[in-house]
Amino acid sequence: MATPAEKLEAMLTDFESANAAGGKNLRDLLKTTPELQARIVKSIELGNLDTIKPLDPALRSRGVMGGFNPVDKSIALPMDMLNSADTNPRNANTLRLVFGHEIEHSVNKQAIADGNKAFEDKVRKIAEGPAPHDYTTLVKDRDTESRKREANDQIAGFNVLAAHVRRENPKASKEQLYDKLFHSSNQMEQYFDVSGTPGKEKYTPKAGLTIDKNGKIAATKANVDAIGEHFYEANGYPKVYGPRSLALINKIESETLAAARVGNPSHPAPEIKVNLKELGLTGLRLPPSFTDTSPSLARPTPAVPAPAESPAPVTPTAASAPATASRDFRDLGHPDNGYFQLLRDKLPASVPDNAVAHAMLLAKQGGLTDPSKVNSNEIGLVGGKIWVGGHTPGFHISSDPAQSPPMEQVSQGLSKLQAQTSQAQEAQSLRGPNDPQPQAIAR
Repeated sequence: MATPAEKLEAMLTDFESANAAGGKNLRDLLKTTPELQARIVKSIELGNLDTIKPLDPALRSRGVMGGFNPVDKSIALPMDMLNSADTNPRNANTLRLVFGHEIEHSVNKQAIADGNKAFEDKVRKIAEGPAPHDYTTLVKDRDTESRKREANDQIAGFNVLAAHVRRENPKASKEQLYDKLFHSSNQMEQYFDVSGTPGKEKYTPKAGLTIDKNGKIAATKANVDAIGEHFYEANGYPKVYGPRSLALINKIESETLAAARVGNPSHPAPEIKVNLKELGLTGLRLPPSFTDTSPSLARPTPAVPAPAESPAPVTPTAASAPATASRDFRDLGHPDNGYFQLLRDKLPASVPDNAVAHAMLLAKQGGLTDPSKVNSNEIGLVGGKIWVGGHTPGFHISSDPAQSPPMEQVSQGLSKLQAQTSQAQEAQSLRGPNDPQPQAIAR
């Protein structure tokens, strides 16, 4: 049986065979960063890492720099930075930090999964309980947990890079070390204040942050809180995790209501409450079934939900916070992300995202206009085709993944469908009580 070190060698060999330049640079990076290599071996030992692969160019184009996928146990790295790591030290250092962050997600895979499951169980308990359903405290607590986890994992990535910087500058004074850390990667700049005049700058750690003589950050409560402020909050993570939690709540509430209406079609929809102001998400678009209880608001925010994480989430890094509006169904700001996620969760990873999105479009065109109409037990890949069934007999669609158009074309199709739906609704609102009604389409 192969040892973890032997498994890492096999991963590097496989990666290098498909990515010659980047693969060689990755080897060199690990040779010069033993702290990172040790954590990779630890993750392999735990059974949490099976492969290293290139980051999806679509994600990279949005500023993402890396990710851990718990489904296929892979770490994804940006090829543009890997390919230039031998000639661009700042890129190499950024990779040390990013890989160090992502490998901690991998090492902590089970703890993260347990946290996700605990949150989902709490949501289901509220969804199945008496109305009204107020999720403010639950989402707030979830954000606190996410903040602590991301801060700890970012500290780990910081320390991987700090160890490398200190090794290259063993005699540097504290002030010199701060200078070296600040200039080692643009990802380190967010942790230092800069004072002085050009050419005579002085670098000091941000408020609340303590960096020791070796350039490392201890995972004390004060430092975790400081990284929570200067990394998690500064890079917009609350606006990622908060909407993601609300999307999962919306999905579970829809499933719970649909299940209740199987036995009782008149089962009332519960009032779902959340205080966006308290969550720091003022202005976030919510599903029509949600009520924003922020004191300044007199009525629910009339809109459709955004975000939910994909089954193979890529962890955003300090490079940028994900956009809050997009035409891509996988993005947090897309109003149909919850619907997309419902299908994505039920289909194998081998089905590409554009095929999942196309199936969603066909389902909408076929009468399954929102997730509440979809029977989650009738979603799957059968005979090489995607099948999506509804709670109402006769409402179902099938789609061939191999024939699915690109994501952009699917997005255009949805936009066209939404426009047609809006026009029909407007026409209906103008139609008098004695005017002829449009005929229903039987399927």
